[in-house]
Amino acid sequence: MFDRKSVTLPVYRQVAEQIAEEIKSGKRPANSRLPSERELAERFHISRMTARAAINVLMQRGLIARRSRSGAYVAQPKYRFDLSSPGGLHDQLQKAGVKPGARLVVSEILPSSKLDQQVVRKLNLGENDQAYHIVRLRTANGEPIALENSYFPTALFPDLLDFNLTDSIYGILRKYFSVEPFKSFQELEISLLDAEWAEIMEVPAGLPTLEIRRCAMTSDEVPFEYAYDIYRGDRILFTARTVTEGGSSPRQVWREALGNLHPCS
Repeated sequence: MFDRKSVTLPVYRQVAEQIAEEIKSGKRPANSRLPSERELAERFHISRMTARAAINVLMQRGLIARRSRSGAYVAQPKYRFDLSSPGGLHDQLQKAGVKPGARLVVSEILPSSKLDQQVVRKLNLGENDQAYHIVRLRTANGEPIALENSYFPTALFPDLLDFNLTDSIYGILRKYFSVEPFKSFQELEISLLDAEWAEIMEVPAGLPTLEIRRCAMTSDEVPFEYAYDIYRGDRILFTARTVTEGGSSPRQVWREALGNLHPCS
């Protein structure tokens, strides 16, 4: 039981946090049924309306899901994706013991005149340059979790489309072109999955997503990929690491990070 006087969170969020901890600790395993609103109201001595609000919070966080009229159930654990790592999704899933997969949706070569000007600018393409346009549906243990819409300069990667693009593209770039991702600039935006992308991913429209516009560069500042990716927020837990230097306080680190935010060029 929680102490209402010791915290400032609304009661429904206190209830949601306690249930979330039970899920994370394994006390409530995946696919187990969550108590009903009435049962939660009795357990926590709250109203059914407050219990319903707590359940809604858990659903929004992707920790539980409703199954028609049979009630709410604990969702499968989310996959973790470290946004601060230069490694791709394939490598991160593989290291976590998850089987990564990809299905090729689009693979083509486009002249710079057919590309969005933002892509041309980010990749430093000239008037007569071309870029590979590759769209892939990414999966984890066979489950669709992301769409990757990527552009690569053809001058850097001759015959890239001849390779197996359902494998790790970054792995191909390392092995055959000696290109190692060194850093990336990313712009993040929360949105809902639209009908067009939902149809490709074979999931319902309206799912929460994290949209990432990414420019990846080599150690000598050469941009080699510009991508627009969509990740399912209900199936992925996004993480990031912060390393302080000289004993900087968390407040100073955040202030400096916000001051340094800028799009890739």
